[in-house]
Amino acid sequence: MDNIRENKTKNTVYKVGSIIPESGLYICVPCGNKKYLRAGARFGNCLKCLGKDWRLFRKGLELWEKIYEEK
Repeated sequence: MDNIRENKTKNTVYKVGSIIPESGLYICVPCGNKKYLRAGARFGNCLKCLGKDWRLFRKGLELWEKIYEEK
């Protein structure tokens, strides 16, 4: 049981273009934008990050992390 809880609390980040492993709420690591994403689709670019000044935007630093609700 502890292994399951431990796996759910691990900070796993996903790169843009990788497949979304499970539906749920994800957060853009660089900017904090939250978005609900569906399993099976691919992680896209964060529209909030893309809207920032192009000098501040760094392609390849876009990472998504799953947000787990505490029970």
